[in-house]
Amino acid sequence: MATVTMTIEEYEALMALVRSANGGSTSLMTSAPAAEMPEPKPKPRKKSKYGKELGRQLKMLKKKHPRTAITKLMKRAHRATRKALK
Repeated sequence: MATVTMTIEEYEALMALVRSANGGSTSLMTSAPAAEMPEPKPKPRKKSKYGKELGRQLKMLKKKHPRTAITKLMKRAHRATRKALK
């Protein structure tokens, strides 16, 4: 990259030019940001019948057995859900 040296007057003139191009802003960017607005969040997926029932079963099991490991409760909830949806 080339090294550029300039006097203070030249630097101030250049900065004034940049500020006028930005509409009086003090930032060094010469162009406006491409996208100031964030992208909208995608719509959440619809809960399936199985997922709703699994949630219910898991909630009941956690209430009955609060200290049991979640892996065991998930297995039992899965079995209960399949039985409930038959």
